Amino acid sequence: MVYFEDIAQDGSWLSQEMFELTAEDIKAFARQWDPFPIHLDEAAAAKTPAGRLSAAGAQLLSIAIRLSHTAPMPKFAVIAAGGWDQVRFHRPGLLGDRLRVRLTLGERRRSSKRPDRGVLGLDVELFNQRGETVVSFINQLVVQARSDGA
Repeated sequence: MVYFEDIAQDGSWLSQEMFELTAEDIKAFARQWDPFPIHLDEAAAAKTPAGRLSAAGAQLLSIAIRLSHTAPMPKFAVIAAGGWDQVRFHRPGLLGDRLRVRLTLGERRRSSKRPDRGVLGLDVELFNQRGETVVSFINQLVVQARSDGA
């Protein structure tokens, strides 16, 4: 287990798995969570600048989280998620895209309210087979410390 004090200054990991966006996956997610026509109907999607089905933003975020669990990173002593910051949708996730995630250690700080833990910013980047960023965000993780920092 890697505690807050033990986190290295830098680190970056790629997911070991990729996720290919299929029409079935895009439509199934959209039917349940975001029934916007460009996620459900090829004819509606064909009229967009992308010209084909695109995944919902919530689906892309879910894929990024799923793929992050396949990255060969250390087992941080995570207590909880503290939130997502700077969520950005850079380009659509399109039918046929093969997606992968890169995780990079970001800012870290000891909690001022709870000195037995710290906050680790994990930069998350979901990108396609051309290396183009589709979605990025900072996942704020609350990590157990070995000591109270005193």
